[in-house]
Order: sequence, then structure tokens, then C-alpha cells
Amino acid sequence: MNALLIERKLNTPLIDFNPNTGLLKIEGRSIPENPIKFYQPIEGWISNFIKTNPKDLILSIHLDYLNTHSTECVLILMKKLEAFYKIQNTNVKVSWNYDEEDEDMEDLGRDLASIVAVPFEYAEVKEED
Repeated sequence: MNALLIERKLNTPLIDFNPNTGLLKIEGRSIPENPIKFYQPIEGWISNFIKTNPKDLILSIHLDYLNTHSTECVLILMKKLEAFYKIQNTNVKVSWNYDEEDEDMEDLGRDLASIVAVPFEYAEVKEED
């Protein structure tokens, strides 16, 4: 299976999904004009990846901002992981990273974690000098 790499733009995040390591990274800002159009190929890639029965699947998210529609799309991705986790019970987790002192993004991660039954870990990312 091929990796999925979508370069970061002003309104869309970096998407870097590596099928060899099982690390799926989403980083940046997610305010695309059409979130469904942006996230549909990502959802399809994850669906195909899950069919390979990976032993590790880590969704690492570090966003500085996402709008309501992007949040819904990210939740759909997490629900796919949840369904796989419930069936396979393999090493599946969400790594929610937020900028130092960004309580809104920390709270959003905790809210999303309360909706999906997948292990979550949280990490505050310190600003670089």
C-alpha cells in the first residue's frame, strides 16, 4: 500500500500517512473551503489501510485550529479507528498534540476522546525559541 502525503497549505493541514509504520499524521490548520472534499480521500485511504489489518495504527494530530466542519471530518476518521479497534483490539491510539497553553485545543481533544472508544494520549507541545 502506498503512503499518503498531502502537503500543508494555508488552510489545509499536512497529511502524512505511512502504511509501513502505521503512523498517520495530521498537522497544521484545517479550515478548507470544502472539508468533505478534502477529507474524503483521507477517509478512503484509512478504510483501505484498515483492511490490511495493521498491528499498529496511531493517528497523531497536531492542529493549531480546525473549524466545525473539519472537526466533524476528523471525528469520522476517529470513528473508523474505533470500529477497527473494537474488532481487532490491536495497538490503536490517537495522539492528540496541542500547542503550549492552548486550552481550547486541549479541551477539544478531551471532548473527542469522550465520543470515541479508542485510547487517547495528550501532549502539550512547547514553543520553540
